Amino acid sequence: MVTWKTNVETAHTVLIVSDQPEYVATWTALFSQRNCIVLAEFKVSDAIQSARLVSPSLVLVDIDVAKEQRVSLLKGMRSVCRAPILMLITANTVDEILEANRAGADECFVKPVNPAVLVVKAMAWLGHGHRTQPQPQSVSVTL
Repeated sequence: MVTWKTNVETAHTVLIVSDQPEYVATWTALFSQRNCIVLAEFKVSDAIQSARLVSPSLVLVDIDVAKEQRVSLLKGMRSVCRAPILMLITANTVDEILEANRAGADECFVKPVNPAVLVVKAMAWLGHGHRTQPQPQSVSVTL
């Protein structure tokens, strides 16, 4: 049995919003190894309520819903917390990723994503702290 002491003052809280329990177990193990407190929600309404109550350090969204529900979730999360929001998305176009960014996602990862890469990026976001100003609404992309 391995135990460790968590310093609650320095531990980050990660809220995982997912409809895929098998992936939640993987993300939970990876973030816990990095001294993060992990909360998981499987329903959009519960996720927004948890974000409001807990004020997580980071939100990871891995939920397959229609575009309108995804936008609603991201806007709802952004309205109740300032934490970086990382979104795993099955995107068919750049427009879907841009729309997720406009709705509140700080970074989108196209599935499938390497879990190690995601955790490294998430830890980098945790090092940056909370968002201090709103994300710009106009985005210019040159392909």
